[in-house]
Amino acid sequence: MDLIAIWSGKIIYLFLRLIGRSGGTLPGYVAEKLSPNLLTRKLSSLSGGVIVISGTNGKTTSTKMLTALLASQYKILTNPTGSNFTRGVVASVVINASFFGKLNFDYAVIELDEAYAAKFVEKVQPDYSLILNVSRDQMDRFGEIDYTAKLLQKVVASTTKQVFLNADDRRVISLQSAANCPVKTFGVSKELASIFVSDDELHSKEFSTRQHGVDAELVNLEDGITTIKIDHQTLKLKLNFFGVYNSQNATAVTLVAQSLGLKVKNIENILGSIQPAFGRGEIINYGKQKIILQLVKNPSGFRQALMGGEQMIADQIVIAINDNYADGRDVSWLWDVEFEGKLNSKLVVTSGSRAYDMALRLAYDEIESIMVKPNLNELVDSLKPNQKGITLIYTTYTAMLKLRSILATKTTVERI
Repeated sequence: MDLIAIWSGKIIYLFLRLIGRSGGTLPGYVAEKLSPNLLTRKLSSLSGGVIVISGTNGKTTSTKMLTALLASQYKILTNPTGSNFTRGVVASVVINASFFGKLNFDYAVIELDEAYAAKFVEKVQPDYSLILNVSRDQMDRFGEIDYTAKLLQKVVASTTKQVFLNADDRRVISLQSAANCPVKTFGVSKELASIFVSDDELHSKEFSTRQHGVDAELVNLEDGITTIKIDHQTLKLKLNFFGVYNSQNATAVTLVAQSLGLKVKNIENILGSIQPAFGRGEIINYGKQKIILQLVKNPSGFRQALMGGEQMIADQIVIAINDNYADGRDVSWLWDVEFEGKLNSKLVVTSGSRAYDMALRLAYDEIESIMVKPNLNELVDSLKPNQKGITLIYTTYTAMLKLRSILATKTTVERI
């Protein structure tokens, strides 16, 4: 039955690609219906094991980083487009399996949404897990932040070989007690603590500091160089990523990669060559216009994205907010983001289904020169490809997908 499920999924995937669709999770849905235990059997065949990456922010970028690092020495299976539900993982297995049903890979690096990670580990026990952070995200879906931590506790408890935890996030480091295998930690130096704050510290002037050391530490961000200390060695990285939070992600994946046998010097070289994942500081050239797409979905992530935006001068800044299920229906979290003095542009445009809500939020922070364009097609049409400039777009998930879809008809960017 596994073979029939794989063939069926492959045929559906090829058909979807032929009609210009991404393939998404449908091949995984069909394969899972035909063979409910396909995922368990196939992933258990990997020689190196399964690595699960979860947390509120940074999953897609961290997955891309770690995949690139491990691919320098191993054959890696991953879910590369941020399809982080269980069926997305099944789809990756189906698409990458041979027609004889074999997975010729050493490791699987799997990005998983917190809720689906808890379901995933009921079917597949990960050999390794990396937990990045726990922040308030999609309150209408997850509820209280402590509930999200409980979901991730299941992941930690199910991991069999090694757990990697963010020592600066009190909810994440508290999961250490649930681990049934060795734990390694990463964090930032006390000098950087005010940059990488938790939800609990967003409106505070005092920041918690660790009582214990970590296995990998982000120690400096001066002059655009990310400096990481690990195992008595120092890495200096020039990352091609938007926002300082990706330096924290780089610290996390450096720890994982080094623990799996990669040499620090090789890690340094590879991380400096990786380009952003789609919608995560991605640069799209539209004629003479440089468009930067930056995903935002919660107060903590938006705050750090704004810090990255302060480092550039954009001709216009767009904030595109949708309230579809994948974005979170409740957009009240926007009131926990401070915008005053953070938008370095002469013009700010709000767009998406909650464009007027966003404009109201900006007005309360006394942001001037606000233009409202709810329709995303009209927003893209207003961009001037013959005029040199930079447009920085902060966008929720479904708005980002729509913008990329529109831009795919006008540029060389690949449709997801």
